[in-house]
Amino acid sequence: MVKMKKAMNKDVTSDEKRRGSQLYYFLYICRLKLLKMNEIKVWIEPMTLEEFAGVQKPLTINYSIQSAPFGRVLVASTAKGVCFLMPAAMKWSPVETLKRHFPKAKFRCRTVALHRKALLLLRRRYDKVSDLCLHLYGTPFQINVWRDLLTVPVGKVTTYQNIATRIGRPKSARPVGQAVGANPVMCIVPCHRVVRTNGTLGGYRWGVARKVKFLNEEALKSVKTKGLHNWEPTLF
Repeated sequence: MVKMKKAMNKDVTSDEKRRGSQLYYFLYICRLKLLKMNEIKVWIEPMTLEEFAGVQKPLTINYSIQSAPFGRVLVASTAKGVCFLMPAAMKWSPVETLKRHFPKAKFRCRTVALHRKALLLLRRRYDKVSDLCLHLYGTPFQINVWRDLLTVPVGKVTTYQNIATRIGRPKSARPVGQAVGANPVMCIVPCHRVVRTNGTLGGYRWGVARKVKFLNEEALKSVKTKGLHNWEPTLF
């Protein structure tokens, strides 16, 4: 604010100064709001077939096992962004699953900055990270579904049919469900916030119990109530 006032020309009228101050304040408030909104800071850059297949050079993926609020996870990234995130429990065979997902890639087991940024988002430390790129491989339809999921706010749920309608494919609720299930970055792309049109939970790749836990925790944080099963999901 002080720098802005110093930058103003002395000949500027008081009315112009007032309008300038109001604009500065407005932009400042907008910035504060953006820092609290996960969906604003996360975007998807589609991985090309050439990148995925390593046509010009092999795709290099760094991966590591990290501690998230809901347990240990495997997080993986390319040079461009986070490309994979899943539970690290041995029953899921996380490293093998990652390598099957990217059969042509080269892998390095090491923690990089993108992994730390992803963990900050999972911990909701929005004040510590400004943005995050997701470098995801999928069909154009899947990418559209995943991008729509990024708009579903914390504490709310949507339906497969609502997603289909929003992306302009109202008769594609079932393919939407398949795309949701194929989401390669759990929680950051919040596929757990999708339920059936009749209000039932539907499936979840990593277990329905985990889905219920995520929804309960998010609802409790958003409405600031206590207890485990007193939330009322709001459709988005």
